[in-house]
Amino acid sequence: MSYTCKALIKDYCANCTFAGIRFIADDTKHWTERCIWVVFVFLGWYGSAVLIIAAWNDFVLNPISFGLDTVYTDWNTKMPAVAICEFSNDERIYEVADKIWSTDHLLDLEDALRDIAYFRGYCFNLVDFCYNTKKPEPKCPMSNYSYYANLVRSDCHRIIQNCSYNNVPFDCCEYFLLMPTDIGTCYVVNSIQTEKSNSYPMICNNTVKRGSIKFDVLLTSMLYTLGEDEIPSVTSLRATTLKIQLGRKYRRLVAVNNIQNDPLVADTTTQQRACRFYSENEGGMYPHYSYSACITQCRKQAQLKLCGCHDHFIIATSEAHYCNISGMACLHAHVDSLINIKPPWSKRPGQVCQCLPSCDETEVTVIKDRSVSERLFKKKKSEVEIVLAHIPAERFKRNVVRSRLDLVVSVGGTTGLFVGASLISFIELIFYFTVRFISNILMDKRNQKRNVVLSIQERKKYKRINLGIEQKQTQGPYVNSGVQNSTLIVYDSIYEKINKRHH
Repeated sequence: MSYTCKALIKDYCANCTFAGIRFIADDTKHWTERCIWVVFVFLGWYGSAVLIIAAWNDFVLNPISFGLDTVYTDWNTKMPAVAICEFSNDERIYEVADKIWSTDHLLDLEDALRDIAYFRGYCFNLVDFCYNTKKPEPKCPMSNYSYYANLVRSDCHRIIQNCSYNNVPFDCCEYFLLMPTDIGTCYVVNSIQTEKSNSYPMICNNTVKRGSIKFDVLLTSMLYTLGEDEIPSVTSLRATTLKIQLGRKYRRLVAVNNIQNDPLVADTTTQQRACRFYSENEGGMYPHYSYSACITQCRKQAQLKLCGCHDHFIIATSEAHYCNISGMACLHAHVDSLINIKPPWSKRPGQVCQCLPSCDETEVTVIKDRSVSERLFKKKKSEVEIVLAHIPAERFKRNVVRSRLDLVVSVGGTTGLFVGASLISFIELIFYFTVRFISNILMDKRNQKRNVVLSIQERKKYKRINLGIEQKQTQGPYVNSGVQNSTLIVYDSIYEKINKRHH
């Protein structure tokens, strides 16, 4: 077997297509020449390995580059998503409190009800009046807070009216769709994260350059201008929010910049491109992935870890995991840790969330907010206008500079240049030490078996001849005739042949 392996290796080295190997295996060359070829082959393989490792690292770590696309003549720009979230409604608080606890209830109960209905991470009155006291008020709400919040919060028709786009009216509540968030129920237009899908065509381009959304707000609310995949949240940037007070007119100028992705970006991993597509939403709380949706999921997990329950606005939560009064007190005590997001190296209170941005996110920039008092409204409503300041003249583009094909070309070119190899060379290497190796073993066994059979046949032939000699020796008249000597000569020659074949 060792002889077979040695012969196989020598045969491979003498015939392989890797550059320089056959000169090392050539026994007819002087040993100094063979040593020189060993050095050359080693340097070639070393250089090839260095370049292949560098190409692999570039493919894994830096396959994406950002650039600017300025060919804007055929672009269609969507208006940003606009969300309206109810912020306060004192009249409704009084009405619900009177209905639940009668008209002679304590005013502290109204404050506790307000903390429940408009919970944003803290609830001072609820905790102080119903938990951090020796004798809590018997009428205090101790659990089932989603029930109380639903009694107070208003539906779409009581919040938004008189909607129009570019002075063309449309039904507000048909397109401002309900979206549950961690700050309660909001109504959003131009969003892809709502349960129902009904979008109004709000497209700006070189043909329709103007984009203006107008509507009236009937309750004190928070306005958010976001990308179509983003979620209003307690962690939303202040620059995106605007508090709407009744009796005023608001005008917000925004600019929108989109990101375009090369089709090959989808073939890379999330670690390579450092972002996620909408469809990469495993275990998400909303229909599509987004950074803000991921942050909400992170905060949900943090609430469960710190307090063992979720607040009543967190969606995709079973009734058993909603907080009671002690859970709300825990959330209130850890408010700084639960509503702030921090980087891993920061020591301030907050959550470290491993959330990637969306690959299709839209950058919405607030250029200017303008607010003026309007006496005619008499604090019964506010008028809001969201205006696209200009259509974008540039947008970001995510390009793949090192695709899988580039990696294959780089590796193939490197091996071809340094070691003279091709794909067939590596197939040949595998073939020699698998198929050829097994084939040689089988052929060797077959030859050994054939030699044994031939040896047995020769021995049988010898026995027949020997038997004939013995029979001839029994004949008296031919004893001195010389036949016996000639037969022994035949026996000797046959025995020598048998030994040669056997060995």
